[in-house]
Amino acid sequence: MNGAHERLRGLADAAGALAGALTLDGVLETIVDAAARATGAQYAALGVLGEDETISSFVHRGVDEDTVARIGHLPRGEGLLGLLIRDPRIIRTDDINSHPASYGFPEGHPPMRSFLGAPVRSGGQVYGNLYLTEKPGGFDERDEELVAVLAAQAGAAVENAQLAERLQSMAVADERDRISRELHDGVIQALFSIGMGLESARGLVDTDPARVDARLDAAVDALDGAIRELRNYIFQLRPGQAAGMGLERGLAELAREHEVNALVRPRLDVQGGLDEWLPDAVVPDLLQVVREALSNVAKHADASAVTVSARGLDDSVEVVVADDGTGFEPSASRVGRGLDNIRERADAVGGECVIDNVKGQGTTVRLRVPVGGR
Repeated sequence: MNGAHERLRGLADAAGALAGALTLDGVLETIVDAAARATGAQYAALGVLGEDETISSFVHRGVDEDTVARIGHLPRGEGLLGLLIRDPRIIRTDDINSHPASYGFPEGHPPMRSFLGAPVRSGGQVYGNLYLTEKPGGFDERDEELVAVLAAQAGAAVENAQLAERLQSMAVADERDRISRELHDGVIQALFSIGMGLESARGLVDTDPARVDARLDAAVDALDGAIRELRNYIFQLRPGQAAGMGLERGLAELAREHEVNALVRPRLDVQGGLDEWLPDAVVPDLLQVVREALSNVAKHADASAVTVSARGLDDSVEVVVADDGTGFEPSASRVGRGLDNIRERADAVGGECVIDNVKGQGTTVRLRVPVGGR
């Protein structure tokens, strides 16, 4: 059962890397090391794709620097590596050279036979690929399952690290601090919890392997949720894109996203023609409030119905998000800063935010923002 312990340790290490590091290279190096240790592969690498769909960054383990210097260049994305880029799904083979997509190795490259590769994706976007080679006895189906989890963690890591780099380049310190707090309260805590769950599963390897499998499945589901949260934060950093989208289309996109995340399709009630007179500068803040409110519904409300409405008044626009969920106890401690963020954003644009809550009957978030006469 030593191998099973190593697999779990690799998963736990990778989850810990996500919670404890934000630089892209640092996170990827830890994941590559964990993948090699967990599978027993002699060589491991993770290639990040650039905008032109070629490998722009390559983190590797097992090949010494003298050998790298003799090879003379990083992989260009040919052969099996290129196949993974063109057709992003897991590839496993006992002999690289016999695979139809094999391109051969450059001069000075160490010999490699067994191969296991998996796409690194977050949501629907592929960021790169995880490669493992030269495992004694070859890779098996259990290795494929483990690599699928590691690749999901790597996808979250890439998106998280890119988000961190974007945050560091932002000029507005308050916005950066707010999102950092939200990351800590939400995604990073969730990833830490995943790591703890995987750690606790080690003791069950010998006595209850079925529970170990169940915990691995739960870890994959939890990672999917973390990835969705990261996508939400990245959306928040693109107010220019939101302004160009317009309020009506933006609300439709948020409704679609909420349906994917919470399996509940919000009912939209948007007054026609709002986009014709609503200032572009107001749209990102309105959409952010709706996004935050829907996020709270998905996390805490246990709602069966959600309504998002928007209408124009003489000198303002009003957006309302209402659910029929459990509500909350106003005096109770709340996890995270969702409602505080809504109020802060309303204050920043000179708006008025009212949150009506009835325990057991649902919550209504009502934002009114002045926009000038129509």
